[in-house]
Amino acid sequence: MARIFISHSSRDEEQAARLIEWLRAQGLSEVFLDFDKHAGLAPGSDWERRLYREIAGSDAVLLVVTENWFASKWCFAEFTQARALGKPIFPLLEEPRADGVVSPDIQQLDITKDRDANLERLGTELRRIILAARGDFHWDDTRSPFPGLLSLEEADAAVYFGRDDDVRRLIERLNARRIQGGAKLVVVLGASGSGKSSLLRAGVLPRLRRDERHWIVLPAFRPQVHPLDELVQAISATQGHGDRQRLRSALSGGAGGALNALVHDLRAAHKANEASILVSIDQGEELFGTADAKETQEFWTAVSGLLAADLPTMAIMTIRSDYLGQLQQVANLEAAFEEFSLKPLPLERIRSIIEGPAKVVGLGVDDDMVAAAMRDAATDDALPLLAFTLRELYDRFGTSGRLTLQQYEAQGSPSEGLSPLENAVRQRADEVLREAKPDDDDIRALKGAFIPAMVRVNAEGEYVRRPADLENLPARSHALLDRLAAARLLVIRSEHGRRVVEVAHEALLRKWPLLRSWLDEEREFLIGKDQLEQDVLDWESAPQSQKAETLLSGLKRTRAHEWLLERPHQLTETERAFIRESVAYHEAEQARKRQVTRRVQIGSIAAAAVLALVAIIAVIQWRSAVSERQQAQDLRWTSIWKVLAFEAPGELQAGDDDLAELFAKQAFSIEQRLPRQPTNILDDSLYSAFPTGQFRHILRGHSAAVLSIAFSPDGRKLISGSWDRTIRIWDLQQPQMPAIVLSTPEAGIWAVAASPD
Repeated sequence: MARIFISHSSRDEEQAARLIEWLRAQGLSEVFLDFDKHAGLAPGSDWERRLYREIAGSDAVLLVVTENWFASKWCFAEFTQARALGKPIFPLLEEPRADGVVSPDIQQLDITKDRDANLERLGTELRRIILAARGDFHWDDTRSPFPGLLSLEEADAAVYFGRDDDVRRLIERLNARRIQGGAKLVVVLGASGSGKSSLLRAGVLPRLRRDERHWIVLPAFRPQVHPLDELVQAISATQGHGDRQRLRSALSGGAGGALNALVHDLRAAHKANEASILVSIDQGEELFGTADAKETQEFWTAVSGLLAADLPTMAIMTIRSDYLGQLQQVANLEAAFEEFSLKPLPLERIRSIIEGPAKVVGLGVDDDMVAAAMRDAATDDALPLLAFTLRELYDRFGTSGRLTLQQYEAQGSPSEGLSPLENAVRQRADEVLREAKPDDDDIRALKGAFIPAMVRVNAEGEYVRRPADLENLPARSHALLDRLAAARLLVIRSEHGRRVVEVAHEALLRKWPLLRSWLDEEREFLIGKDQLEQDVLDWESAPQSQKAETLLSGLKRTRAHEWLLERPHQLTETERAFIRESVAYHEAEQARKRQVTRRVQIGSIAAAAVLALVAIIAVIQWRSAVSERQQAQDLRWTSIWKVLAFEAPGELQAGDDDLAELFAKQAFSIEQRLPRQPTNILDDSLYSAFPTGQFRHILRGHSAAVLSIAFSPDGRKLISGSWDRTIRIWDLQQPQMPAIVLSTPEAGIWAVAASPD
């Protein structure tokens, strides 16, 4: 496939022939010209398809601009195709009479004037572009040319295709800032799956690394949990030696003298006294959720110090577009930054990211297979899903020497309306589970491994991955995690002496139905867990005098207490301690309030008892006089019996138990005279679960009258509302456990109810 494509009118063959002759004399021999007898169009060939393929595979497009070129619709079609593919375009003005410009943002080269000098300029630029586009990068043929869900690395530079114009623009941006000054941090923004990491690692860095005179490129790193440690590691790897602890102290303190010395040492080690140091941060969104909060602050201080105006340093960072707002609010990032937006990969470039790597490894690809993949790639997750599908095809059929349409379509599921791209991830994940034959306990352990350690919900409500310590995940899940990693759906790596596991790409969270169902089922917990983690950070960072103000309260405390009782294994030790501290503080506050009001309450008990007995008698007399219709309507008076049954037992002292039981029995006697209709207040399950006289043990804890109760639909929970402004939720199967307490500052709780669902 040609590296230089010449677009010309058929009426300008003489000018085109002269141009190709000059190119070959410059050593630029891989040129496509349609009428060339060696590399041109063969008789009877599908010329239109061949032209488009040659443009797609080229590194630069030369336009022989004449009046005939402007008049040709085919020349214009070639130009628009090259423009859509992001190819470098060079309009060569061959006639002084040619009017108009090809495009106002593309500089024309007038070779009617000082032809030799202008062509020399063209040759220099073409050689630079071709070197940058392919770079003659070494290819390790033990690697796969298709990475799957993983991003490409520097070692994959030889098979990185489709983003030539973005690579060129980003390198030009960095060079401009190095020479002209301005923002020292370039932030590459893009959606999940747009290819930001591959652009940085396989596109930009390998090419800058070859410009040794101007750039000292630090290895790209992810912030992960300890971003400052990762930065120290990147500098140490480039420096080749040094005291990491001293380097860490210099960075976290932003010491100017120490940073100047660091720059000097790096330049000396690379024998490049004029070079700029480039810090490369990949997946910067990890700084806003995954990374340790305290170390993140130190990291921003370090980056600000490194990017000081008087240092020859720059940084580039990839980050998801939805995190831009949080980046803009970082208080201690003093360095100015500018944005570089990475748009979704145009469909026209799908051909190059399939055929380009295939050509490097000598693999044939059917045209109809490429066409089918381009058709299916019109989705948000197109790039990672295509990469995964290509890796699956290569692993299964690569030894045959050719990828076919039949092989590609076999990855789909026509019965479910799923294309190969949509089905490949799900098919592989389900295949792993079928081969492993896990039992129910294994599946539960796998779910417990993913949730919440490996997934979180971001501010936009999307599921995003995060790394987790493998040793902290259920031991029973490890075998399945290893199998998923072997299938390249997860990544397990060593990091600072520990094994870390994470999802290879967030497309798995969206495209594997089993995992997606788990996430949707636990969505409320994932959101709450994320809030809890932030609350813990606030608690830990607060001064001792203000720690009580950061403790959980209200619904958040109640919900966290439930997690502590029901799923402690999904909480960290720090989170468990925080919840216990919050509950203990609340109970201590409640006890203090009860102590203050106890004398007043004791004085009211005797009067309440007398009034209760009078009310019972009055109600009995009244009930005997009402009609059948009135009896049905007066079920609302059930609350009175309930009050009589529960108010006194909650307040009477040990010596008053007999009186309390008398009230309870009297209330039940009245209840039994009511029409036997279903009620959410007192039903048969109440009597069978707790015989008369035991309610005082269950409901003890309210500091005032119990005004209302209700049962959960499954009969497992009893809910009581009281004049003390609290609602208590009691576990009827574990009566020895304390109630979950909800409080309101407004007024007593006159009525409670349980939703049917």
